[in-house]
Amino acid sequence: MICMGEYFILRAGYIAVKFCDKFKRWLSANRREAPDRPSILAFSILMVWFGGNLLSPYLAPAGTIYFGNDGLVGSGDNAYEISQIDSGFARFFYKAGDANCHQHADRSFFLHGNQMPFCARCTSIFFGLVLGAGVMIFLSLELNVFWILLGLAPMALDGGIQLLGLFNYESTNLMRFLTGSMAGLVTGIALGYIVSELTKIAVIKTKIRKGG
Repeated sequence: MICMGEYFILRAGYIAVKFCDKFKRWLSANRREAPDRPSILAFSILMVWFGGNLLSPYLAPAGTIYFGNDGLVGSGDNAYEISQIDSGFARFFYKAGDANCHQHADRSFFLHGNQMPFCARCTSIFFGLVLGAGVMIFLSLELNVFWILLGLAPMALDGGIQLLGLFNYESTNLMRFLTGSMAGLVTGIALGYIVSELTKIAVIKTKIRKGG
């Protein structure tokens, strides 16, 4: 006779095996015959952008980039600090961050002792975009409203509750990373799908013109 603990272990193992089997069948059903070229292009562009954000903090001496916690989106209030960065490559990404992100230090990741160009949530969205586009290289997926909401709602709730000051809630960089990555993943999959479908339409139109 097995005890309750053994039963739950066996049950969990059974569920895990069933899940893996279903996941394998799902992958097989949605796998592309060949890598999708439009998605490769989207992935490459997004990877360059995300990689530039990761590299930029390393192009300045350690501990020299810190913007404080008073920034506003689009205000250019960190323009002077950014102008002191020697690398033009890094300045480009930090200027982009200054124009499109609040760049609060307490809501940002640090690499090489330097604040990253964008806040934790923005950086995580970029990361998710890369993952989503990467997935679309090998899988043919379509998103319905449920999956889109499932990906976007956690970030909207996390940021919205904090913005409105409800329940004295203050998000953390871990939550910003998790919710931002989910939103970016869904958006990246949608972007890969759109780019792939637009390319197919363009190819069909070209063939029609040539045939005409």
